[in-house]
Amino acid sequence: MCGIAGWIARAEAAPDPEFLAAMNRTQAHRGPDGEGVFSATTRSGRHRVALGHRRLAIIDLATGDQPMYDASGRLAVVFNGEIYNFLDLRRELEGAGYRFRTSSDTEVLLHGWRAWGERMVERLRGMFAFALWDADTERLLLARDPFGKKPLYLHEAEGRVAFASEVKALLALPGVAVAADAGAVWNYLLYRYVPGPATLFRGVSKLPPGTYALWRDGRFESRRYYLPPDLTLLPGTAVPSDAVAGFLARLDQAVRIRMVSDVPYGAFLSGGIDSSAVVALMARHSARPVVTFSVGFREARFSELAHARAIAAQFKTEHHELEIEADHLVDELPKLIRFRDAPVAEPSDIPIYLLSRRASERVKMVLTGEGSDEILAGYPKHAFEPLVAAYQAVVPAGLHRSLIEPLIDALPFAFRR
Repeated sequence: MCGIAGWIARAEAAPDPEFLAAMNRTQAHRGPDGEGVFSATTRSGRHRVALGHRRLAIIDLATGDQPMYDASGRLAVVFNGEIYNFLDLRRELEGAGYRFRTSSDTEVLLHGWRAWGERMVERLRGMFAFALWDADTERLLLARDPFGKKPLYLHEAEGRVAFASEVKALLALPGVAVAADAGAVWNYLLYRYVPGPATLFRGVSKLPPGTYALWRDGRFESRRYYLPPDLTLLPGTAVPSDAVAGFLARLDQAVRIRMVSDVPYGAFLSGGIDSSAVVALMARHSARPVVTFSVGFREARFSELAHARAIAAQFKTEHHELEIEADHLVDELPKLIRFRDAPVAEPSDIPIYLLSRRASERVKMVLTGEGSDEILAGYPKHAFEPLVAAYQAVVPAGLHRSLIEPLIDALPFAFRR
């Protein structure tokens, strides 16, 4: 996890470089391994561009510092994330005559921009948010991965576009008001998150997932380059004859390519099907025992540590456990709110944060099973979602609100999950 920040602004109204350092400082926890800044005036002299970076070093520890530049010095990029198919893209670019000076996945972005322009983002497989400045054409490209794993926040005002990995970095700039968006607060209370592109802060927005934005000649425009596939298969889509085997093959590949690292790594293990499957596949591809981490509670009925131990024993992992109490949640809550720039709506976030902190003492990267519940219908409620449309067609909304909702509210919590 790295942190990026910066801006493009009219030269006469551009912030002082000291504010770029301040933005970096607010995100220092995202990148403890290094810091870099870039600042320049465009050739026309009308604008100034600034890029800042805080680095968590995972790949290419020796030559992967950022901002990273091409050989001409006319391209500069700051990048948060990992490109899982960077080796394939690198081979393709080398075949086209591009020469690499590092072994970092970040350099693929520089040469990919030269080779493919803004269509480069469509070729990237990974989790990422980055800003790339092209001094030759005076263009700034901002991009975010297809599913929005990596954050990228924006503030646009008075001809300036500023960006950062966290809202608090934008708030370090002059002219960015620390003010709540009342409508976003209502949405947060309703959904437990703020639907994009809004945030809880007035004037601060999210670059949507699967979107890139291009600044040129004072114009800033965004384009959606990726939409998740729906239930209708596109013509020509290959369908495996054995759906289970096809899924397992994809899952195996996804785990394997995420194990590319120049630093120690491990896995979070809850004992559930998702994280257990990830650990099992990691054990298949690892020459040494997988390092696993589990969090639980002293109250056995709320703890999954026993399940995790069973999986750890089965795959002979180097297993570590963390047991927490209610006081931990209260003590750590203010810190986590600051990290998130938002209230904590999901109680499990605090145990995961504490486990992450413990894991960081042994490794720098972990794989998890996060997100599989939604994809694989991990809870009973997911199984009923296909029936929602049919239910709404049969039961009038007024009847649902006046009769059905009160009955549901009267049920014990276990039945409302």
